[in-house]
Amino acid sequence: MKRVLLICPDQRPALESLTGGVPLALAAYLGKPLIEHALDGLVRQGATHVRILASDRPSEVRAYVMQGTAWGLEVEVSPEASELTPAAAAAKHAAFQPDATLTLDNLPQAPEVSILTDAATWHQSRTNLLPLLAGQQIGAREIAPGIWLGLRARVDPSAKLSAPCWIGPNSIVGADATIGPGAYVESDSLVDAHATVEQSTVAPRTYLGSMTQLTGSIAAGSMLTNWGNGSQVRLTDAFLLSPLDLPHEAASNVPARLLAGVLLLLGSPVLIVAGMVSLVRRQPLWRRQEAALPTDAGTPQRTIAYHVLPSLPGWLGRWPMLWRIVTGHFAWTGNPPLTPAEAALLEGEFERLWLHSAPGLFTAPEAEGCHAPWDDAARAHAALFACQPTVGWRWKIIRRGLTNLKPSPIS
Repeated sequence: MKRVLLICPDQRPALESLTGGVPLALAAYLGKPLIEHALDGLVRQGATHVRILASDRPSEVRAYVMQGTAWGLEVEVSPEASELTPAAAAAKHAAFQPDATLTLDNLPQAPEVSILTDAATWHQSRTNLLPLLAGQQIGAREIAPGIWLGLRARVDPSAKLSAPCWIGPNSIVGADATIGPGAYVESDSLVDAHATVEQSTVAPRTYLGSMTQLTGSIAAGSMLTNWGNGSQVRLTDAFLLSPLDLPHEAASNVPARLLAGVLLLLGSPVLIVAGMVSLVRRQPLWRRQEAALPTDAGTPQRTIAYHVLPSLPGWLGRWPMLWRIVTGHFAWTGNPPLTPAEAALLEGEFERLWLHSAPGLFTAPEAEGCHAPWDDAARAHAALFACQPTVGWRWKIIRRGLTNLKPSPIS
C-alpha cells in the first residue's frame, strides 16, 4: 500500500459539540489529532504518498499536516465540496492511482473499530485503541497495566487511577481524584481535587471542578453529553465544568496598547456626549458585539466581546474598541471584526484569510473604499492584507482612517 486516498469526515451532528469546534480530522483523540494517528498508521503500513480529501475547512487541515515531512510522507490536501464515498473518491481521483481508499471513521491501526458513528463510539472506541495508540507517542508511559500518562502529564500521588485510563499531555489530576475505569482525560485539561471520572472522556482544555463526579459522559468545555443516550446540557457553573483557554499572542505590541490606553482615558468625554445623545434619541448607550479572533489550525474558533456607541457617528462610535487594543485582542490596523455567524459565511480558503488578521480599529477594506455590508472587494482586500500586512499599507490605513471624517460604522 504505497499510495492512499484518505477521506476526512465532514460534519457529524452527533459529535459537533464534543470536538471543540475544530474539524473532526483535527479533533484530539488519545493525545493527538485523529489525522495524525491515521498518518502514523499509514507510515507503519508502508504508505509513501497520501492524498487527503477534506471538505470541512481544508485550509486548517493543510496547515496542520503541511507536506507530510513530519511523518516521512508526501502528503497533499485536496479540498472537496462535500464528503465523498470511497467509491466516488477512487473514481474522481483515479489519476492518483491509489492502492487504497480509506476514511477517518476508522484508523489503519484497527479498521474494525468505529470511531465517528456517535457519542458512544467516540468514547468507547478509546478502550480498544488505547494500547495501540498510546505507546506510539513521544513521552507517553504506561505506569501500570492499562494506565497511560502523556508527555508532561502530572498526577497527584494520592489520586486513584484504574485501567483503562489515559491522562493526556500537559494535563493535571489533583489530590484524591478518582480516574477510571474507562476514563480518558485529553490534553491540557485539569481534573481538580476529589473529582471522579469514570467511563467518561474529558475533552482538551477542560476544567472539571473539585468534588465533581463525571460518569458515563463526555465533558467538553462547559458542555456535558451523556454518551449513552446523546442528551446534552450546558453547565453555567464554572466551578463544576468550564473551558480552559490557552494564552495567545497579543494582537498589538506594548507601546501600541499603552497608546490606546492613554487615548481611552483622554477620550472619556466621548462617553458623556454619547450618553446625552442616547437620552435624546431614547436608544441604548452601548451595543455589545462579538468578534471572531485569529485562530490556529486545529483549535476552536476564539471570540471576544466588544462594544460600540451606536448614538455617535463614524470613528467616535468606535471609541470603546480602544479597550480591546489595550487587552491585546484588537490591533490599530487590521480587518473589520466579524461575528462568528459572519465568519462562518466566508467561503473557500482565500476568503477565510480574513480571519488570519486581528480585528482592527482602522481596517484595510475601509481604507480601500469598502464599507459594510462587506462585498467581494472587501473580502479580497481583507485577505490580501492578512497575507501581506506591510508597514506601508498599515500607515495608509491609519492615514485614510484619520482623514475620513464620515466612514460607515462597523456593523
